[in-house]
Amino acid sequence: MIALTLLVCLNSTPGDCHQENVAFDGSIMQCALFGQAAAAERMRGRPKWHLARYSCSTRRGSNA
Repeated sequence: MIALTLLVCLNSTPGDCHQENVAFDGSIMQCALFGQAAAAERMRGRPKWHLARYSCSTRRGSNA
């Protein structure tokens, strides 16, 4: 399974950030190519937040 990890921060307090892990339906290459669009879609309708960074990774045997 591929994880798209977003680092989102409050516009009013740029140091107030948190990670959001989003399941990405596709390969790691597809995530690399289309992750930015998926992240933008996820941020749509959230005017108080901005996307600071995103990354794609594989999830293997997560125990959490």
